Amino acid sequence: MRAFGCEQPMWASGAYGYLSDYLWWWLVLASLLVHTWCFFRFFPRTRLRKLGLVLGNLLVMLTMLEFAGLVGETYVRFLVVETDSYGASLVAKRWFLIHPELNSLYCRDAEWAEHKPEGVYRIAFVGDSFTYGWGINDVKDRFSDIIQARFNERSPGEIEVMNVAWAGWDTRAELGAVHDMIQDYGVDEVVLCYIPNDIETLLPTTPDFDPKKPPKSRYINTDSSFLLDYLYHRIFARHTPTVRSYWDWLADGFENPEIWAKERRLLNQIIELCAEHDVRLRVALLPFIQTQGKHYDASAIQAKVAAVFAGQSVSVVDLLPVIEGKDARDLVVNSHDPHPNEAAHRLFADAIWKALYAAVLPRREAAEE
Repeated sequence: MRAFGCEQPMWASGAYGYLSDYLWWWLVLASLLVHTWCFFRFFPRTRLRKLGLVLGNLLVMLTMLEFAGLVGETYVRFLVVETDSYGASLVAKRWFLIHPELNSLYCRDAEWAEHKPEGVYRIAFVGDSFTYGWGINDVKDRFSDIIQARFNERSPGEIEVMNVAWAGWDTRAELGAVHDMIQDYGVDEVVLCYIPNDIETLLPTTPDFDPKKPPKSRYINTDSSFLLDYLYHRIFARHTPTVRSYWDWLADGFENPEIWAKERRLLNQIIELCAEHDVRLRVALLPFIQTQGKHYDASAIQAKVAAVFAGQSVSVVDLLPVIEGKDARDLVVNSHDPHPNEAAHRLFADAIWKALYAAVLPRREAAEE
């Protein structure tokens, strides 16, 4: 059985960076303090008054700035743990080291028994970072786990919800995951959690324009300082052309007949795979909480994807109406990460539960058909 996701990101510097990088801040501050003291102690200010005034003020200002930088570096390096949209910042990498606990297949879920327990109905929620719970510290707050908890209340031990997701998965990767879950874990049902960026690996890129890759600074090495890295990703990275153009880049992909034909074929392969093995397929269309761009039309994209499944009599839950009219700031992980937060996951769970599972247990519903 191959691993689904990727191993937890590990970097040589660890969760708090290299000690030598941090000590440099202290060494520079100590040096400035010594030079400032020596200046005021030995500089002949009476003979070079104007020069002494300028140099003295400059040394004091630099010392204060270095002290402020050390305080900021210490705070960000040791106390800040939060994600960003790419997971590229040092504090986001630390989040991945601290919070997610992965099973042997590198999925953020409990260990699964390869042989399905008798009398258990297995549902695999397959998706990308939204399903994975990017930025959600406690998995109990993810929509798949909320649904599992409701199943446990209504029919303890009868239904097992499996979270099969990884950040960055596209439709092709999800097709592979669905195949493996059917072949190796005998799932009875698959809920494909589709996000519009599942199409992005089919979209054209260039060496100078690849919205899938996090923007990097061309002028400074931000990896040596948590403070500089934090400021870069929070202030400058969001204004790079690849980030600003991301939504229109996705919209162009859905409007391109050749690209959309490839994506549609992958979706149909998932439908055919489930039908071939008599596995129920349902689809949850998860929307972006925040979007930009000149011609990104969330409703049109959701409808286009939904039509593929509706034409094959597959149940579809469009979750875009769930967030419409609500303040996006209340539904995202943080101001720098547009992934859905705990409140959004609860809304998604409520809508999926109401549409698919509130009336009848999945196994009973399947038995009646």
